Amino acid sequence: MLELTEKVKNQTYEVSLKSNGVIVGSFVKIDGFFYYYPPKERFWGCFSEEFLSNLSSELVKLNLPINKSIDKYFELQT
Repeated sequence: MLELTEKVKNQTYEVSLKSNGVIVGSFVKIDGFFYYYPPKERFWGCFSEEFLSNLSSELVKLNLPINKSIDKYFELQT
């Protein structure tokens, strides 16, 4: 449903729909974590549960390495 295109190495990904190529936002890396930013020019419309679920899944995949390293850090501290 979604396609990520890396724009700046390990810093920014453009998020678009596979079906028609419409850009629905971007994932931007800030302080080690990726965050979703909607596009300024298309900040309207309704989103389905499926779309939001897919968007969330892609964000989880991008943030997985940093989340794992945080978990590992706290495991070593106990």
